[in-house]
Amino acid sequence: MNQYAKLGLVLLMAGVAFQAQAQTKALPARRGAVAPKARIATAPGATMKDGFLMKDGKVMATRNAQTSAVGREEALVNGTKVQPDGTVMMADGTTVRLAEGDYMSLTGRLTTRAWQAEQDSLQQLKMMKAKGKKKK
Repeated sequence: MNQYAKLGLVLLMAGVAFQAQAQTKALPARRGAVAPKARIATAPGATMKDGFLMKDGKVMATRNAQTSAVGREEALVNGTKVQPDGTVMMADGTTVRLAEGDYMSLTGRLTTRAWQAEQDSLQQLKMMKAKGKKKK
């Protein structure tokens, strides 16, 4: 090999080594950077909405993405009280029993499964009517 071929080979090898080194370098830390928060594992099918949900005959309370069964009476900000058996004493004094799938927010708003089904049906009807409209 001539002298130029040897020099070219050495430079080529140095370039490959430099590229490999550049790709394995860690990125410099940013000033004031914060490590990401650890994610909380949740059970499949569990609700992520904060509030109370009747599921499988138990009242489940969700707060900050942590779901657990209600073990004692819980008082809400508006004066509503939720019992572990699903009995809800509203702020105005009326009593309601949670059925399967009923949801009560932490502010005391009750959403029943029947109401949700009705709203879904109305939404579907509205969408069907919108698809049927034709431009003139």
